[in-house]
Amino acid sequence: MHYKLSKAHARTLFIEPADHGLVQFVRYGVVAVVAFAVDFGLLFVFTSKLHMYYVLSATLSFALSVVVNYFLSVSWAFGARTERERGTELALFIGICVIALGLNDLFIWIFTSFFGVYYLVSKLITVAIVFFWSFAARRFVFHSERCKRWLKV
Repeated sequence: MHYKLSKAHARTLFIEPADHGLVQFVRYGVVAVVAFAVDFGLLFVFTSKLHMYYVLSATLSFALSVVVNYFLSVSWAFGARTERERGTELALFIGICVIALGLNDLFIWIFTSFFGVYYLVSKLITVAIVFFWSFAARRFVFHSERCKRWLKV
């Protein structure tokens, strides 16, 4: 069976503001692929070419990919947002990213140091774990009425 994406569906999926969870998930997946390319590429360069310790490399590459992720997410993936001040939104985003960075470094270190997995393979495994945690956290914090009431914003 061959399925062709109609222009209307393509507009909904890639152009129009997104407030539907599935559309946001697909867009967040695209954003994650772009951010992953930055993260993985810099991890390789920092570790293999600049001979930095792999956990430090993972920290720096992750931090730089977060900048890419933030701008693509707020401008495209999660276009429809709850009404919240940008400063509050940025603080919440940074909080989620700090936790994600901790998970990133922890899992890369565990897989590489304890299980002897090559650091780039450890990164691939870690990305899957952190992706789902980050999506769930961001969807809850930025698009949940329950969270909005809880934060009283």
